Amino acid sequence: LAIDGVKSAIADAAAQEKLALTLKNVTGATEAQIGATEDYITKTSLAFGVTDDELRPSIERLARATGDLEKAQKLQTVAIDVAAGSGKSLEAVTNAMAKAAEGNTGALAKLGIGLSAAQLKTMSLDDITAKLADTFANQASTKADTFQGKMARLQIAFDEAKETVGSYILDAITPMVDLIVKRVIPAVQTFVDAIGGKEGLNNTFSTYIDAAK
Repeated sequence: LAIDGVKSAIADAAAQEKLALTLKNVTGATEAQIGATEDYITKTSLAFGVTDDELRPSIERLARATGDLEKAQKLQTVAIDVAAGSGKSLEAVTNAMAKAAEGNTGALAKLGIGLSAAQLKTMSLDDITAKLADTFANQASTKADTFQGKMARLQIAFDEAKETVGSYILDAITPMVDLIVKRVIPAVQTFVDAIGGKEGLNNTFSTYIDAAK
């Protein structure tokens, strides 16, 4: 549990930092907004059985497409329902909706979700979003309430617990890792440089080996 938890916590922290940077750069999100987004991701994940590894790239893609965090979250809410109701992956639905936000509705037409290419050409993004929201309303909630959905939510809850355990351990060992990075690695590099780099280090070891013989 501890080992898996630390691995999960490391991966999760990296994913959070990546999303945070995108939101800052693209939408100008504040630390409070980023924190609220992470809370939203956790709640959504537990409610619908969709992993945060799916949700973060989705919100990131939609944020880049819209330039607005609130719009991105609204689009993702619809995308989750569409994915659940259509059987398509959240990634595929997200990419199609993001492209629509960027002015290209071709990918949405190809998803086979009840909107033809001809219809999409006459619709604004708000029209498209409203239509999809009506067509796929409550699909994610319904799926989450099935046996399969409940098992997925249970697995996510267990994974979240592992990450929590791992994060506590990670917090405890981070000062030691920082110390190694800041002091030990430079000291080793200084030592290697002082004896003439890798070649000098190899020669030094060769000398000791020869002497030992």
